[in-house]
Amino acid sequence: MVRSRVGTILVAMALGTAALPAWILAQTPPAGGGGGSAPPSGSGEVEITLQNLQTRLLPIAIPAVRGGTPQAAAVTSVLANDLRLSALFRVIDSSTYPASDADSMTIQAPAWVPVGATAVVRAQATLTNEQVTVEVRIWEPGRPSAAVFTRTFGPSGSRGVAHQIANEIIRHYTGRAGTFGSRILFARRTGRNRKDVFTVDSDGAGLSQISSGRRLNWLPAWGPGGIYYSAQTREGFIALVRHARPTPVPIVQVDGMAMGAHFGGGHMALVLNRDGNTEIYSATPTGQNLTRLTNSPGNDLSPVISPDGSRIAFVSDRDGSPQIYVMSISGGGARRVTFQGTYNQTPAWVPNGTTIAFSSRVGGSFDIFTVNAGGGGLRRLTENQGSNSDPTYSPDGRLIAFSSSRGGIFLMNQDGLAQTQILAGGGETLRWEP
Repeated sequence: MVRSRVGTILVAMALGTAALPAWILAQTPPAGGGGGSAPPSGSGEVEITLQNLQTRLLPIAIPAVRGGTPQAAAVTSVLANDLRLSALFRVIDSSTYPASDADSMTIQAPAWVPVGATAVVRAQATLTNEQVTVEVRIWEPGRPSAAVFTRTFGPSGSRGVAHQIANEIIRHYTGRAGTFGSRILFARRTGRNRKDVFTVDSDGAGLSQISSGRRLNWLPAWGPGGIYYSAQTREGFIALVRHARPTPVPIVQVDGMAMGAHFGGGHMALVLNRDGNTEIYSATPTGQNLTRLTNSPGNDLSPVISPDGSRIAFVSDRDGSPQIYVMSISGGGARRVTFQGTYNQTPAWVPNGTTIAFSSRVGGSFDIFTVNAGGGGLRRLTENQGSNSDPTYSPDGRLIAFSSSRGGIFLMNQDGLAQTQILAGGGETLRWEP
């Protein structure tokens, strides 16, 4: 642990908007109405994706998993929901399924032709000591001579088995497995002058509070050995801690603030404020060897390490307004990559390292954009859908989770389509489990 003597410069216990520059506190965007239709100010062009998603989805039927138990019913429900959220499949309404073909592990292909299903998932669940094993076969009415997919999953809990099945169906049709069963980390307000850290499964189930429920706990991150976040101390400082029971483990504590950690490539990047100005530092994941990476008159914060561990994307107002920059992991060669918008924040890398998602203020609200990691290629993913911020990519890069003023945490695909609420309530600084 790195810790300096508690000094006399205290962060206000309330930590309201007067305690920090407003744009630093804007991990929760200011309240606003619906997003304006104008793009961020500037002379460049913004690409907006308008394709009809429905024409690109694979029609799939998921008849009830056989077994006659609540666990079998749960597998059916969770599996269908996963495939809907994947933005790869159109799950056909079960009311259109042929009644004549309701109780079998095979299919009568002619009966399924009017339904329009390209694939039909048949499954049989067995229960042993509350653990579920599920045999799955996928049939395609267009070639009904044999199942195109046969596999047995489990034993496990019904939700876990359903996620496994969904991920393997995605692999079968795309060549890459899905990532259902992974979790999303975020913070939200839990009272006056209080925030807490939570996790939720990527389908919106299993909400769990991580932090203590006292004072301010925010800016969470996945790191070696668990979950890290910034926590307000009794003295009013902001320290970086690692979650542990019954007491979080201090990692970095300084006179001022240590916050906004991110991990990758064996490094930790974080923000320290020791003299009234926020700068980005690197350290080992245990908080040793603190090294200053930025030294600008502006505020530098929100560092996120690229998937290959070679670069850091961050936010800085060194040129007058918050913009997204990219520098090497050692701190050199900082380059500005956003030139449109007067208030850009919350960068997140796509897992292949080519693109950075971020939120930008448009009129009185925020919308989500992406930009090439080397600059250029600006794309707008949300528009006229409330205020949207804090994007984070799924581990396979197919989905983006984000916070929306429409009422909580949403998922969409990488083109901004198939936007679906998975959790009600606020959420900020979203981080998808690697």
